[in-house]
Amino acid sequence: MSSWSAATAFTWSGGSGPGCWSWQVERFSHGITALLHRDPGATACDDRLQLARLERVATSRSAVGLAEGYTGFPFG
Repeated sequence: MSSWSAATAFTWSGGSGPGCWSWQVERFSHGITALLHRDPGATACDDRLQLARLERVATSRSAVGLAEGYTGFPFG
């Protein structure tokens, strides 16, 4: 599996209109939003799952990749 990077995610795919930016940007944005913001319609189980995912990301090596993807700057 190739690693995600801001350089590849924010590339122009040609053409014009709202669908021209890479789908990776939208996917990354959705993932960050789902991880950091509570859904008002979430159940108690959903809240526990979200917290577990956030804890896993924050305490693993993937936190560096997440930070690099979010900011576009290398860490480490």
